[in-house]
Amino acid sequence: MDRMMTIPEIIKRDAEIFSGKTFVSDPIGSLTFDEIYGLAKRYGNFIRKEIGGNKSEVRPIAIYSDKSSRLLTMMAASLFSGCFYVVIDPEQPGERINKILDVLKPAALIFEDSLRDKTEEISFEGKKISFFEIEKGADESDEECPGLSVIKPDSPLYGIFTSGSTGIPKCVLISHRDVVDFIGHFSRIFSFSENDIIGNQAPFDFDVSVKDIYTSLFTGARLILIPREYFSMPAKLIDYLIDNHVTSLTWAVSAVCIISGMKGFKYKIPTEIRRVMFSGEVMPIKQLRIWQENLPDAMYVNLYGPTEITCNCTYYKIPGKYEKDDPLPLGIPFPGREVTIRDSDGNILTSPGSEGEICVSGESLAIGYFRDPEKTAAAFSDMKDKNGQPARTYHTGDMAVIEDDGTIRFAGRSDFQIKHMGHRIELEEIERDIMQIQGVERCVLLFDDKKKIISSYYTGDIGKKDLHIRLKKLLPVYMVPNRFNHIYSMPLTKNGKIDRRRLPFEKTIE
Repeated sequence: MDRMMTIPEIIKRDAEIFSGKTFVSDPIGSLTFDEIYGLAKRYGNFIRKEIGGNKSEVRPIAIYSDKSSRLLTMMAASLFSGCFYVVIDPEQPGERINKILDVLKPAALIFEDSLRDKTEEISFEGKKISFFEIEKGADESDEECPGLSVIKPDSPLYGIFTSGSTGIPKCVLISHRDVVDFIGHFSRIFSFSENDIIGNQAPFDFDVSVKDIYTSLFTGARLILIPREYFSMPAKLIDYLIDNHVTSLTWAVSAVCIISGMKGFKYKIPTEIRRVMFSGEVMPIKQLRIWQENLPDAMYVNLYGPTEITCNCTYYKIPGKYEKDDPLPLGIPFPGREVTIRDSDGNILTSPGSEGEICVSGESLAIGYFRDPEKTAAAFSDMKDKNGQPARTYHTGDMAVIEDDGTIRFAGRSDFQIKHMGHRIELEEIERDIMQIQGVERCVLLFDDKKKIISSYYTGDIGKKDLHIRLKKLLPVYMVPNRFNHIYSMPLTKNGKIDRRRLPFEKTIE
């Protein structure tokens, strides 16, 4: 892979190398590599004429749509128009969408036709263009698109909005170079090829999808888009994986656990899967073992990394069946990255047992937060690397412990650490211990700082009384939850992570 290529150049190259080969499929249809290039070029020229502007300016395009191959085409068209894209999921509340658009101030809001009525409820007063208007208005012209000349490797490729502590969402801006560097390593390390079929779980406004989309582009693999609703129907989900001969999964942990936790393998086993990678949360070891027992020959990989460092900065290939009850290590850095554990003064820690914040420098760090230099300066700073040289460094806010063998283990968010009964406690540590108990599938803890109460929300077969008795024998009294809530299932965010805000409203079993 030419590390200096931009994504439009790669799409153009793929149209020649993989002409006639299917690039993306969903339940409605599919597109080949050359088809998406042709459409992106035509639509990109139409968008550029509609928005006008300085030819050297790379502006944002907001795309309001559910996940589909049609959405993917519009993302590519935005790039060919000489812009970068930001996908907005229609499942988000209208108030948050308005905040996103206030920050973004896009050159245009492109929207899926079925969402026309919902766009009228959005306060954005700029240019709005429907998918149908673009498809109908684009001509067959073969003129070169602005994206092939305006966009450079360091130009922004996409923006992803994350929560802001002030209530204003932050737009993480990632460049073409960031993605080309990372996906080059990612696809090589995990041996992706044009023979792979990638089953996409993540929505397109979540950076797990970046690995699916761009690994397909880089290698010629086929991309299968799995509808969101299939993840509430394990049998249908498994049939879809089998029918499409999916070979690779890069999913959020909770999505992986849907199949194992709801006994999906008792229905059928998707035997063609040979690569299972997960991130976003700590993988429960019991759930991992269920996967390994049913697909013993697959590769299992624990991935770690926040949006600001372009997908992931570390990986751990699990060597055979994982026998320990301890959490999976975070593994080793991807090439081009330096991952350090630092104390509150920024000093690098190396001694076993040391705990500190995970900091990342090197390749693929985000450009920053779009139109927010203050937050960018707070999260990204110049620090000395292991060689004593200044390096731009991202402070993740995640904590890690250095193990005796030098590997690092995730130790929770710095903001998930609580003070309870005079003791400093990591909630994830208690969650991990609870999930080792027979009869517990998943567990999440919430802490009420005012009332000083730890509440446990769990799924599984064990009753609250029996669980409480077991925990009193396992944990010191100050770590035993004060309340137990036995719930039917874990509420999930649209990204497939556990939605902690909804837990108190879940219906309990007893």
